[in-house]
Amino acid sequence: MTGALSTADPVFALFSRVKIGPGRTAGYRMGTPKLLAELRATAGAVVYENSRYDSTYVTDRPGLDAAVAAGVPVMHLGQIDGVRTVLDGYPADWLTVLLWCPRESTAERSAGRGDTDTAARLAAWDATQADLEANAGFRFDLVVRTDAASPEQAAERIRQALAERGQRLLMLDFDDTLIDRLGAVTAWISGYCAAHGVGPDVERRILGAMRIRADLRTFEGLCAKLPLPESADQLWARYNAEFPATVRPFPGVPDALETVRTGGWQVVVVTNGGGEIQRAKLKASGIDGLVDGVCISEEASARKPDPAIFETAAASVGSSLARGGWMVGDNPALDVIGGRAAGLRTVWVSHGRPWPGGAEPDYVALDVLDALDHVRGAQ
Repeated sequence: MTGALSTADPVFALFSRVKIGPGRTAGYRMGTPKLLAELRATAGAVVYENSRYDSTYVTDRPGLDAAVAAGVPVMHLGQIDGVRTVLDGYPADWLTVLLWCPRESTAERSAGRGDTDTAARLAAWDATQADLEANAGFRFDLVVRTDAASPEQAAERIRQALAERGQRLLMLDFDDTLIDRLGAVTAWISGYCAAHGVGPDVERRILGAMRIRADLRTFEGLCAKLPLPESADQLWARYNAEFPATVRPFPGVPDALETVRTGGWQVVVVTNGGGEIQRAKLKASGIDGLVDGVCISEEASARKPDPAIFETAAASVGSSLARGGWMVGDNPALDVIGGRAAGLRTVWVSHGRPWPGGAEPDYVALDVLDALDHVRGAQ
């Protein structure tokens, strides 16, 4: 992967740590016990030191100074303690990247290479996994699944992440990300059915049809199949008039949005739906006053996952997708796949659901507060 970075842009070069001990020499500046003693004796010369495989490895300040002056150093570290120490001990615009693959992939790769130390490599995987679990609060800027991305693809994601660090653009889905749309829809349907004597079986079928999307076509389909007391036009008019006032943001969302914007982020809501009802919901929930822009599919003439709607959303706040950003939402296809296609980093708001498969988001969040916290930390 470091080779792929260097091939794409020679400014990237592997930072060679000082190594004192036996084994592989490629990729290291081999040293002696005397050199190690001299580095330790010089104030500030050792930024980070660790021992593994009967060797001592040193990230040294003189070496880092030379590497930074020459270009963009790519440092390989296997312990979060080491990452933290370098971040704290050598201030720079570091991008932290977690390269990860399942244990079985490690075993298959080792066997495929004909390694004789597969057991030791798997032990190292186990130790790394334990380190990650013990430091669950540490936020990497980028996570790359090396079993799902080629070195060239991973290198491009890293280059993109570096390029977009100067732009703080955050796009947010609206329904069931910022507001509890499903809860509000369920309550509205229940109230309507109770007031009009509609039975529970029909109520369940209405909810099934409106769970993801509700527009005039939805009501036309329902009226064609179910014995409802009003026409599709009447139902649509009633829904538009009554429903927006029932929506509420998830707990903590207003304060979290204020915190994000105070941190210098431009926040844009990107949502599919009709302009009139979505704007009514945005106003009723108070979200419209907490964001910098709103992009609605009907008004933008493009729907998620079409990259065009993300381009329109970025332009609405004077930004460009060319400089990157984030997309956060609860829909894997519309928000994650759509966001990735637009060149954005993505967070999936899972609400406790397992990832359904396919190209994964950069981060899986339990709720939008977790998602916003991750984005703030990653930048």
